[in-house]
Amino acid sequence: MRDFKWDKLKNIGQLKQERNLTCSIPGCGKKLTHLQGPGSQSFCRDHQLALVEYGGTGKADRPHTFHRKWICDECGKNIPEAVKKKFSNLEENDPDLFNRLCRKRIIGDHIIRKADGGPDTAENIQTLCLDCDADKTIMNEDYRKGSCQNT
Repeated sequence: MRDFKWDKLKNIGQLKQERNLTCSIPGCGKKLTHLQGPGSQSFCRDHQLALVEYGGTGKADRPHTFHRKWICDECGKNIPEAVKKKFSNLEENDPDLFNRLCRKRIIGDHIIRKADGGPDTAENIQTLCLDCDADKTIMNEDYRKGSCQNT
């Protein structure tokens, strides 16, 4: 997928300079994207396309958000379907707003809290809807400093 509004091929000088650089997402290891645009200096093409600017779940300054999915790992709630029920024609009429509404209803939750040494890897991130995240936070007392209780 290419968004011609942003994506143009990098010039040969940029490509030579970046030829040994890899994606900044922990555990990825792929080469940086060959296209300009949001995230082009930090991410491979797959992670670049997963940025919120392209309609994905990832935020450049929050690596764990790239591991969010659209379905809650705890209760199985399908977030886009729930948003479609509430706002019936929004996906076709305003896809950017639709994606924002969906993203605001999912949490990339660390299984082992980052404060307790948990990494930003896919294995340590679970997708939770707002209700399940609130329940987990209260049940595990995740709000307490130094709490090491996990699900």
